[in-house]
Amino acid sequence: MGYILYEASFRIHPAFLIPAVAMLACILLPVALKMQSRTKVDEVSYKIVRFFCTIFFVLAVIFTAFVAYFQFDMYNKTVGEYKKGNYKIVEGYVENFELITEGEQEYEYFTLDNVPFSYSDFTVQQGYNKTKDHGGVITGNGQHLRIGYIYYDTTYGNIIVYIEELP
Repeated sequence: MGYILYEASFRIHPAFLIPAVAMLACILLPVALKMQSRTKVDEVSYKIVRFFCTIFFVLAVIFTAFVAYFQFDMYNKTVGEYKKGNYKIVEGYVENFELITEGEQEYEYFTLDNVPFSYSDFTVQQGYNKTKDHGGVITGNGQHLRIGYIYYDTTYGNIIVYIEELP
């Protein structure tokens, strides 16, 4: 029996705060201008601001809905299946551990009993994605682990849903 380092659960990525704040600003800006319109802002300027805020609000809602759909779909296909017990397990020693830089994004890559894994702090995904440099629990070659994973697709590959460090 080892020590559980990670177990997947539902999480909302902080990136969801960006469109939420933008939507709130789109609601509050016209209201604030309307309150000042009696003294400083003319009606035409108010209508222009309201028009652009409405368009931006609609686009933010569409973007948020799209990302939320994608995240809930990924959750169902990974964490949801993990919770049902529908996942693969591999056990062994970490091999080929390396940090790969692609443009401005960094990915960690390793194999465990010839099963490849890669992840990045910069991807919005369910499952494990914390690199060693940002406090991740997978620290390098030779680490003895048991990993639960689910193959998601060709873009994300094997998504880690469980990590246990073995003696």
